[in-house]
Amino acid sequence: MKKFLFVLTVFVCSSLLAVDIWETREEIDVNGVIAEKNTVISGNMMKVVNTSPSGDIETFVDLDADKITIINHKYKSFQTFKLSKYIEFAQQLFNELKEKTGNIDPDKVAPKVAFEKLANDTVEKWNCEVWTVSVDGKPYSKVWVAPELKSRQVMEFKKKFINILPENLAKYRTVEAQIDDKFVEIGTVVKSVRLSHNPKTPEVKTTVKKMIKSDLKKIDIVIPAGYADKSAPETTNVQPK
Repeated sequence: MKKFLFVLTVFVCSSLLAVDIWETREEIDVNGVIAEKNTVISGNMMKVVNTSPSGDIETFVDLDADKITIINHKYKSFQTFKLSKYIEFAQQLFNELKEKTGNIDPDKVAPKVAFEKLANDTVEKWNCEVWTVSVDGKPYSKVWVAPELKSRQVMEFKKKFINILPENLAKYRTVEAQIDDKFVEIGTVVKSVRLSHNPKTPEVKTTVKKMIKSDLKKIDIVIPAGYADKSAPETTNVQPK
């Protein structure tokens, strides 16, 4: 009986400590040119693989290790740098801009992103809420959000990333980041159409083709042998395998 209870305790504790890994595959259509984006999130680690005719790029964000790793398969190179250093650099640029232009009012500089819910629709097999997004009063995109695909792992990772940003930088995040912030509490954006306003800015369609709990046990960073290290000397801490 004691042995059974011990085994049961170990099993329960292991289950509580286990971290679910989620995989998402998106198809991106830019004027008929198809690219693919695969995202894997586990705890405080995210891996993004962008596959396109111009070459594949892998990006790893490790919040615990304070590290970003980018592997460029087209040029057979990689680079690593500290996330905190990247934020520090962005903060420095912000301060320099502020010194040159005087006091920056976020309400005047940051784009005004507004949202309006239209109706319900179905994308692939998911029931969705349909929203329109406008930026500074002009139509920007149309978004389909699936509440049933609300992933706690994805939500927590995005919140942690936002929380490490200084307040003044968080106010100037991109429009796409602000859209993510809006819908992460509702569900997963399974389709979006970013509108074209002139010939130089094509219409971009993004559709989620898969979002499932992964069978992976962990996310590994594997840099092929022979890839050139393009990291700054002080941040080189990943060795090719």
